[in-house]
Amino acid sequence: VLRMLQLEEALFRSDKRSWLITNEWTSAQSAADALVLGISGKPEQMLHVEAAHRSGVPVIKRFTGGGTVVVDSDTLFASFIVAEGALPDVKPYPEPMLAWSGEVYADALRRCGVDSFAVRANDYCIYDLKFGGNAQSISGKRWLHHTSLLWDYEPARMALLQHPARQPEYRRQRAHEQFVQGLGAVLPNRDAFGEALVAAAGQRF
Repeated sequence: VLRMLQLEEALFRSDKRSWLITNEWTSAQSAADALVLGISGKPEQMLHVEAAHRSGVPVIKRFTGGGTVVVDSDTLFASFIVAEGALPDVKPYPEPMLAWSGEVYADALRRCGVDSFAVRANDYCIYDLKFGGNAQSISGKRWLHHTSLLWDYEPARMALLQHPARQPEYRRQRAHEQFVQGLGAVLPNRDAFGEALVAAAGQRF
């Protein structure tokens, strides 16, 4: 994830084209484990710091806002970098950007036979179970929207996160294991989902 964040930031700051960047992991890539904080995230408020330190999982601060996520080889990343004028109907503000990206993900999931997608607060959900968290950056009329998508997750890793003081209403103070569900629970194949995401995005560029 660190390498991908570096790539995204470099492209966003120095390249004028539009990009969709995704990742591919194998199950052997345990080095993919990380705790990722938004640019203004404070570890003492977001993490159980001593437990995180004992776990040996690195902590990374990304260049965008948003909350804190646990990532590993079962996390899919998808980042849209949108050039000025590429999507003239999508204003470079958080709500229009999220509405547009939500349509892309809804389309991708429908292509895989799932029609229960919802955007709740700033999260991507199947019904009311979160599978994706988002962060954004805006520079003039160019913008970036990236998502961490859970295919599966380790409860022990998720337990390194504190319950945030501010929670979306739909969470209803649920614990992580009652609030989060990986896409692997509803989709048979993550490669097929990746292909569906590319196809859905391709229809809109």
